[in-house]
Amino acid sequence: MSNQLATLLRKSAPVYRDLWIAQSRDGFGTEPSEDVVSKHLSYWDAIARAVEDNEFSELMKNARDAGHYQFASGIDLSEAVRRTVEATNMIEIALLEANGEATPIEIITEIAELRSMIVMAVVAGYNSAFAETEKKKKPGTDPLRVALMRNPGKYTAVTLKTRDEIAPLYDEEMRFFAVESGKVRLYNLLPNGRAITLSILSEGDVFFQWRTQTGSLSCICAEAMQPSRVIGVSEKDLIALLGAQPAAAVDVIGNFARRLTESQVLIEDLMNNSINLRLYRTLLELAREFGRTSDDGKSVKIEMSLTHQRLADMIGSNRVTVTRKLLELQKRGVIAARGSGSIEILDLEALNRLTVHDDD
Repeated sequence: MSNQLATLLRKSAPVYRDLWIAQSRDGFGTEPSEDVVSKHLSYWDAIARAVEDNEFSELMKNARDAGHYQFASGIDLSEAVRRTVEATNMIEIALLEANGEATPIEIITEIAELRSMIVMAVVAGYNSAFAETEKKKKPGTDPLRVALMRNPGKYTAVTLKTRDEIAPLYDEEMRFFAVESGKVRLYNLLPNGRAITLSILSEGDVFFQWRTQTGSLSCICAEAMQPSRVIGVSEKDLIALLGAQPAAAVDVIGNFARRLTESQVLIEDLMNNSINLRLYRTLLELAREFGRTSDDGKSVKIEMSLTHQRLADMIGSNRVTVTRKLLELQKRGVIAARGSGSIEILDLEALNRLTVHDDD
């Protein structure tokens, strides 16, 4: 990002301070103490410093920590995203108030990129905290799973091998699925024949499929990324089951709220970021889901076959573009190709830096 943005951020700090105090006063009805104001303005300073130094690692860590904190505070993910967007919107407002019509359109674009980076990091931190909590759950305590196990006649179980898919629906209005074990890639097949991954689902995650027109290319599809077991329930049976099990209904609503927020973040990512950034973030997500960390903790091997075409399908790109970008990452020592089509991330820090600032 430009030095001009850093200069404008410094110049706009007093305006931002007044805006934040006014928002706190209106939102909570109290005057924030100088200590609280000082702590919050240190975050503004971190943003300006990151832009000045062109180094975003600390800022992204702070944003991920904020996501962790909001999860621990019981804040819903969609609300966490809303709060983050609202806070980062004040950056733009402060710049405009401090500089008026003199603010170049390029600076507004850079702020949009900065906002996207911060929101994505908050979501990553929130989801990481959520995943840690899910791992600590005892088997059989998931309200939805308990409800399904009590009603075996209401669902059908499908065992999937790696790369097996759940076919689109043509004969039902809607069907609900829950991942009982394994990992499933939920993706959208686009009208132009390409595909883009919406989410990687793990044990306890849920998704819907709805009726697709015969011959249509656009649909929500699910593919097993490793041997998996998925439970399917019809719309009618799901309504009856959730009506009798309020705890399971709350569980489903929370799960879909996360899916919706992930989709909203993906849309913003598609609007503001390049194919390169989507590739970097996908590699990091695959490393989290399927990675085996080396003894020294510096590298992670993604233990699954990743053809260039498969990666292209995951990010809505084409094989040629993905091949070129992977070769560039190899030359820079960020990744290495291993046997059976697997990829090893040799420098996690470098790849993380690229996700917040691609220097191409």
